[in-house]
Amino acid sequence: MNASEPAESYWSSTKIASELALRALSEAAPRHARGRLLDLGCGSKPYAGLFAPHVASHFGVDFGATAGLHYGEATKADLLVDGAETKLPAGSFDTILCTQVLEHVLDTEAFVAECHRLLAKGGKGIFTVPFLWQCHAEPNDFYRFTRYALQRIFEARGFRIVELRPIGGAYAALIQTKIVSIHCREISSLPRRILRKAWNLLLLPVLNWKALHLDGLFWNDKLCLNYLLVVAKD
Repeated sequence: MNASEPAESYWSSTKIASELALRALSEAAPRHARGRLLDLGCGSKPYAGLFAPHVASHFGVDFGATAGLHYGEATKADLLVDGAETKLPAGSFDTILCTQVLEHVLDTEAFVAECHRLLAKGGKGIFTVPFLWQCHAEPNDFYRFTRYALQRIFEARGFRIVELRPIGGAYAALIQTKIVSIHCREISSLPRRILRKAWNLLLLPVLNWKALHLDGLFWNDKLCLNYLLVVAKD
């Protein structure tokens, strides 16, 4: 979702995850982004408009073997290369943005080490990382991370943790999971497809609204959809 585009409809099956991620990144961008931004796993650069007021340039990198498959002509990568071995000059960027990518990287430690190499001293990395989500982009879906794993992995590669917090709580996570599991399930029976369409039309906006507006009331950060992780290279 681009900051210049309207928010996803309440009839969207990914409304909860998208809006919560946008809120978190909207808070992080003015506080942490600056200078030359590297968007690792950029896809269609959905957050370009959000970060544009805070950075001088926005360079996108994606993995050539999968970018076309998942994004097709919408891919906006400036460079197609393995994100764990970009061969870009060390210290080339002041900010790294990496959203919903780490679960698709088989060699996590090499990828994080490359992020550290590419950041200039004093630079920051802004990541969103899934904790609870169904298997996707198969077969290139490898991991889910707890906050403790993220802390250890990034600190072991020389980063300082600036911020590490859940994006949404258990209430939002459970409702989003329910919606996705129903919406994405293959149904061959015509009556069942009609029932699901009716469910989408009548109940989907109610569930989306409840998750986004009542999550704080039933807050539990032991379970979340994603984490926002901000790290610094001192």
